[in-house]
Amino acid sequence: MANVNGYADFARFVEQAAAAQALAWRGMERVADLHLQAIEGHARAATGLMADAMLAPDADALRAVLARGEHLQREGVERATTAAGDILDVAVQTATSLGALVVRPARA
Repeated sequence: MANVNGYADFARFVEQAAAAQALAWRGMERVADLHLQAIEGHARAATGLMADAMLAPDADALRAVLARGEHLQREGVERATTAAGDILDVAVQTATSLGALVVRPARA
């Protein structure tokens, strides 16, 4: 009879481990998406600025582009800060969900 309880405990453990792994993968996928969104935003801003700088007809136009670059840098920092906060939220949600999965097996 002890083997039956042992098998049931092992089956429960395997189910919980699979659920925990799936939950962790979903959390990692969301974090990767947030990273990619931030990188895409940085890349779009940088390529637009570089294109404008290459097409600047004179020094005054180039100064205006460089001034806009300072503004874009601030926006980039804001985007990075927002992404970091979102990533932290995902990590907390994932950890909370993983904690909820931890259940001690009942012994008969």
